[in-house]
Amino acid sequence: MQLAEFATADCQGLVLAHRQNFADGSLPKGTILTAGHLAELGAAGIDRLICARPDAGDVHEDEAAARLASLLAPDNLDFTMAATGRVNIKVPRQGLVRYERALIRAINEIDERITFALVQHNQLLARGQMAATLKIIPFFVPESSLRQIENLLAGAPAFGFHPLKTADVSLVQTRIPGQTDRLFAATKQVTEDRLAMLGCNLVASSVCDHDRQVVAEIISASIADGADIVLVCGGSAIIDRQDELPQAVIAAGGHVTQLGLAVDPGNLLMFAKVGGVPVIGMPGCARSPKLNGLDWVLQLVLADIEMTRGEFADMAAGGLLMEIASRPLPRAIATKPRQPDRLVGMVLAAGQSSRMGPENKLLAEFAGKPLVRHVTEVMITAGLDELTVVIGHQADQVAAALADLPVQLLFNADFAAGQGHSVAVGVGGLDSGVTDVLIALGDMPLISAEMVQNLVAAHLACVDHQRRITLPSCDGKRGNPVIWGGAFFPELKQLRGDAGGRQVLQDHLAAHNPVEISSPAIFRDIDTPADLQAVRTGTILSGTLTPGQNSA
Repeated sequence: MQLAEFATADCQGLVLAHRQNFADGSLPKGTILTAGHLAELGAAGIDRLICARPDAGDVHEDEAAARLASLLAPDNLDFTMAATGRVNIKVPRQGLVRYERALIRAINEIDERITFALVQHNQLLARGQMAATLKIIPFFVPESSLRQIENLLAGAPAFGFHPLKTADVSLVQTRIPGQTDRLFAATKQVTEDRLAMLGCNLVASSVCDHDRQVVAEIISASIADGADIVLVCGGSAIIDRQDELPQAVIAAGGHVTQLGLAVDPGNLLMFAKVGGVPVIGMPGCARSPKLNGLDWVLQLVLADIEMTRGEFADMAAGGLLMEIASRPLPRAIATKPRQPDRLVGMVLAAGQSSRMGPENKLLAEFAGKPLVRHVTEVMITAGLDELTVVIGHQADQVAAALADLPVQLLFNADFAAGQGHSVAVGVGGLDSGVTDVLIALGDMPLISAEMVQNLVAAHLACVDHQRRITLPSCDGKRGNPVIWGGAFFPELKQLRGDAGGRQVLQDHLAAHNPVEISSPAIFRDIDTPADLQAVRTGTILSGTLTPGQNSA
């Protein structure tokens, strides 16, 4: 191809290299110039043009793009019409794109003027999303380059598209002492949602003892009932082929293909088959809806990819997905020397009390003192290492109510943004030596120092308390205050809105350390004048009030 300036009169059949504007209109880049165009341009006084002229054997960009696209991509995909040397290739339904990286590199090395780009290997695409794009850079490319690509492919496409099939899935959860029904219900819901996004149905769900024979019987029954996939979520992580869940597979007549996955989070995953049916031991992180190794494995299974050891090993490239606080040993902690335990307290007292009318509930009298002072003194009596109070609305009055108390005041200038922002401000203000924080609400006057001490003792009793969330529970309902291990500080610092830490709690169910508290005081917060009157008269514990919705 020759790109040069030509006399306008000599440009018939050439390709206009750049948009040409003139008094009565314009011609876009890439226009193949006709006699009519040249007459129009001549009349406008334009006597020179920069154009592209093909050499012998050159192929126009659109012809080249259409030809190569049909060669490079499988025929079960959708193609846009070639324009400006580009063809976009889209998927007609949900599925995976797979290819050999070396082949894609070789294609792009043939001629710099021919570019072929794809999404990541094994990437899940929804209907209508683009899988690849082919772009011819200049207006013409040599026929010889096209033939090199054709020879390289030898009649086979450069990549494959594997649509996902639907599947009926059975979920088996095993229980160990101390685990609550809430954990199993939440895991079921997360799993059901995960499967629905892949077009699958959760057709059966059960909870049983963490016993290999019991699990084996349920696996066999699930398969007999028609399950296409069986998911097993253990109450305890799988750490060896001799563990309960791998042995359950063997007892059911199956075999374990893979134990351990080079995807993080998701290391502790098991892949097995019983009678040709995949049985997947879920990693603990799969209790969260966030992306993890289970998602990748499920997608491959549903795409009918044979799950060999090599396929699992291939996941290592790009397998470091993200940091999660509830891993067995968070990366940040693993790289730090062990530091002494330092559990501090925090009281949230920045809210606007919008449901109380003109009165700030935190300044309302209870037990002869402002409500916020009462709660703060309870925390001090509990013996926490130090105490921070996050203030905002009517900050001066709240600060005055806490005068002479040994607390640090932290001002949240954006208190109207909600409780989540107050948590973020408070946690962001902790110094680097803090390992854990107890977050209490300033409007919960019935919490006692003894309750707080019991929570602290239960939290610190966990060897891995920095990756634990300790929270009080009464009659199956969780309440406040909540103790957060340091592994969760980064997520707490990102909170916004009025949801507090509820989403973080939901994302890390496996990290929960529930402590049974016999009193409903753990979810009795003050939101309305009626609530305040009830607490003053002693009727708030009668059960007439619903548990509060806040969760720090």
